Amino acid sequence: MTDQPPPYDTPYGQPPGAPPPPGYGPPPGYGPPHGYGPPPGGGQPPGGGQPPPYDPRYGYGPPGVPYGPGQQVSGDDTTWAMMAYLGTLLLGFLAPLIIYFVKKRESAFSRFHAAQALNYQITILIHLVVLCAVFIPLAIVFDSPVWIVPLFLLYFADAIGQWVFLILGAVKAGKGAYYRFPAFFCFPMIK
Repeated sequence: MTDQPPPYDTPYGQPPGAPPPPGYGPPPGYGPPHGYGPPPGGGQPPGGGQPPPYDPRYGYGPPGVPYGPGQQVSGDDTTWAMMAYLGTLLLGFLAPLIIYFVKKRESAFSRFHAAQALNYQITILIHLVVLCAVFIPLAIVFDSPVWIVPLFLLYFADAIGQWVFLILGAVKAGKGAYYRFPAFFCFPMIK
């Protein structure tokens, strides 16, 4: 007789080589906890290179970073993401701001689209402030209101662009897809 206890999967009083009685041991499909033991596929990370930076099965990942085309998006997430864009047309920056803070920890998809709509509103505000800072002093210095005309033309272009980009974002969000606006119109400040 040995002084060592039997292995953890062998019940006491049973010989070491005998099969365990039914109902004993881990449930079917249960493996070691994440991070212990080799990964499926022979121990090599997928692609033979670096392992992925995070695993989407264990969380949402870094803020604002979608984790690929294989993600399943629920109908509730697409509704909230669409409302971030469509609410912007009705309430301005308040709709995406509220949706961002409410859904930030619940859904990466809704968070991404709310941050996208909020970044768009902030970028357009920066555009308009810069235009006002350039053209209004020129109108005052030259004592001519003709310098305000470019301000109105660029404001009109931003207003039309707002409708186009926000509706395009709402359509993509409704389809469960990620869509990133061009950086000139939507600088990624909030993620």
